[in-house]
Amino acid sequence: MTHTLTDAQKILRQRGHDFANEILGPVAAELDRGRVVPKALIARLAAQGFLGLAVPEQSDVAGAGFISHIEVVQALSRSCPAIASILNNHALFAYAIAHWGSDVQKKQYLPALIKGEKLGAIAIQEEGPTLGNGPDALLATRQGSGFTLNGTKTFVRNAGAADTYLVFATIRPDADNIRLAAFIVDAGTSGLSVGPRLETMGLRACPVAHLSFKNVSVTEAGVMGTENCASGIAGQVLSVGAVAEAAQTVGIAKAAVSHAAEYAKHRVQFRHPIASLQVIQTMLAEIVTDSHMAWLGIQHVARLIEHDSPFEPEAAMVKLFVGRLGSKMLVDAIQIEGGMGICEVVPKHISGTLPLARMFRDIAGTTLLDAPDDFPDKLIAAGIA
Repeated sequence: MTHTLTDAQKILRQRGHDFANEILGPVAAELDRGRVVPKALIARLAAQGFLGLAVPEQSDVAGAGFISHIEVVQALSRSCPAIASILNNHALFAYAIAHWGSDVQKKQYLPALIKGEKLGAIAIQEEGPTLGNGPDALLATRQGSGFTLNGTKTFVRNAGAADTYLVFATIRPDADNIRLAAFIVDAGTSGLSVGPRLETMGLRACPVAHLSFKNVSVTEAGVMGTENCASGIAGQVLSVGAVAEAAQTVGIAKAAVSHAAEYAKHRVQFRHPIASLQVIQTMLAEIVTDSHMAWLGIQHVARLIEHDSPFEPEAAMVKLFVGRLGSKMLVDAIQIEGGMGICEVVPKHISGTLPLARMFRDIAGTTLLDAPDDFPDKLIAAGIA
């Protein structure tokens, strides 16, 4: 399987690596401890052109495409996956607008999203077994020419920092006719409030909170697509997000194995660096192999997404595969560094940094939050499983 990048894609990838090394690397630990949304860094992402990469290249507003997006996400995740999470969730909003938004919505939102004038977020999840069936499900009621929203969306990333949200709500005209609709709701809309920030284990610089809707009015112009197509939009958005999160996971794993390999060269046991031990070499080789194979799968799905080909079964397989490997790759890297691998603060007698504990917390976020580790229903429906 060959995935050759164009010259433009290679340039964007290198810019992603440079940004990660020069800008994010020195402040990653501070961002993790401070749990503060770095607005200045978001502006710098926009200046680099990273906020609009997921927008199709052939759209009226210039975009580089999903392949470039995952290349940059993977590069940024090597230094600060939380910033990549902010970028990912913003990109999902832009992707949805580009694919299902009306001409008016595209003109209103896409330029601002790409320039960083607006930060986007997606609100899909709710408490309860399915959308519309939880104790505080978000319901949309027809009111004249628009809708009124009441209820709660949970675990919304970029919540509080976002300027606009793509919100999925259930329409119940009667008990036997339940539909899902997608609405664009700007922050500051009357009746919309952001709950307390959730204290997540990892990805701490990316804010996560619940959204509360109390008689929030949305006009017909704020509906994305038709009232009957939102289930398909939600499914594709989650699948696209799963592929981008898998790219984050691979980026973290590559950074972890690089740090562990360097550590092993300098850690001396029995008068020799532990890198000379076959068991250490095998562990490093397995992490490199796992991350490489995962990346091939991610690149394949990214091409399907970019060329508007069916991709959801393949995205499900990537999510399942990378979800299983993510924590294992970090556990192995931490074992190579031993007791130092689980340290958050560098002891005085150790030079350099000890980022693996933070990476382990971050990789839990990329594999567990926002979507399940696998989508067996999609594989079965496609006849693959």
